[in-house]
Amino acid sequence: MDVYTTEEEQLEALKRWWKENGRSIIMGLVLALVAVFGWRAWQSYQYARGEATSGLYNQLVEAVQVSNNKADDESLATVGHLAGRLKTEFDSSIYARYAALLLARQAVENDELELAQQELQWVLDRTDPKENLRTIVELRMARLFLAKGGEGDARKALTLLETGDDSGYKASREEVRGDLYLKLGQLDEARQAYTNALTEVGRMGANKPLLQMKRDDLAEGGA
Repeated sequence: MDVYTTEEEQLEALKRWWKENGRSIIMGLVLALVAVFGWRAWQSYQYARGEATSGLYNQLVEAVQVSNNKADDESLATVGHLAGRLKTEFDSSIYARYAALLLARQAVENDELELAQQELQWVLDRTDPKENLRTIVELRMARLFLAKGGEGDARKALTLLETGDDSGYKASREEVRGDLYLKLGQLDEARQAYTNALTEVGRMGANKPLLQMKRDDLAEGGA
């Protein structure tokens, strides 16, 4: 009888405990399951989205190759459509920025410099200052400003290059700065920029004859 009473008391205690804690345990299990399945669903979504983005970008690259060989209205329209989809539907992806860079290059080839500037700015607006891609785009933008030919454009380019990161691209940045100063008639500054570029090229064990020619043309007393 004593054993029965003890078991009965244990059962009553268990019932009371479950009544007090059962709901929270069930809710905890439900939340854990939701978290697990939610995470798996998110991973599946991200994977599918990544596949769709890369697939669309591959189509764009192929379309660009076709348009390079056959620059008709249809092929150009295909490039614009695919790039537009990437920029609209996947604007936060690296592929969207690559698409904008392709459009910028195409615009330069068609002498549509304003359109090229818009595409490059679109990329800059979405690229972290610490990313190497930003430095590349800044250099392209600076060269674009140089191609436009105006004094105001040259000064904008110099400002852009002054605020950028030189990591790995110092020689290119200094050479473009030299070109810009030369455009503005600031020969001393151009000479110094070319010298800086040559120093960096030498440090990397490389050789750039054209850069050397630019510097030599501005030799002390020669200009």
